[in-house]
Amino acid sequence: MGRLADDILAATASLERNFQSVRSVMAGEHNQFTHALAALRALAEKERLPIAIVGGIAAIYYGYPAATQNIDVVIARANLDRLLEVASKYGFTVAWHTKTGWHTLMHGDVEVNIVPEGGKARKTALTLIPGPAQLGVVSGLDYASFPGWVELKLTSGRQKDLAHVVEALKKATEATAELARQHLATPHPTYVALFDQLHRQALDEKEQENHDEDER
Repeated sequence: MGRLADDILAATASLERNFQSVRSVMAGEHNQFTHALAALRALAEKERLPIAIVGGIAAIYYGYPAATQNIDVVIARANLDRLLEVASKYGFTVAWHTKTGWHTLMHGDVEVNIVPEGGKARKTALTLIPGPAQLGVVSGLDYASFPGWVELKLTSGRQKDLAHVVEALKKATEATAELARQHLATPHPTYVALFDQLHRQALDEKEQENHDEDER
């Protein structure tokens, strides 16, 4: 019974952390995620290291409440060593250090995953990770542009990431979707075909959801 109780408590804590990530972005709630983001902002501004927020936190920002337990950020390759040098000044500890730059920082209980410019999201990825500037962030801490965020999600190729794009496209305007489509022709033409598929799926699902709502 003790083991079961421990498992339930752990699951409850995990769910609460998921909800905190959503509330920090959508409601501006002060919690461990907003504290970690504030520390990243201070680091980015004071050390002049542009940082682009990507991953699930950006999915929330773009309208899909994707419960996540970590923060993913893109850092320029030239700034990776500097980031590790100054991290402790802003309350971060280095939990994982790799030669390839895919480092992990911790701010309290919040995991911050470093996505290095020039890295590969997976071995079979068709393109390399763009830097913050290419994602629309030239200074401080900010969210990657919608087109840049979509590019990274397609580069990853995981079903979860593709599902995030579908859900975000349900919230996006046609003009925003078209900007993303135009952007994707530059990194790799294959991404355009995949984007079109996901966009059609988003429109079909949105139409069905609207129909179901009208039927209630």
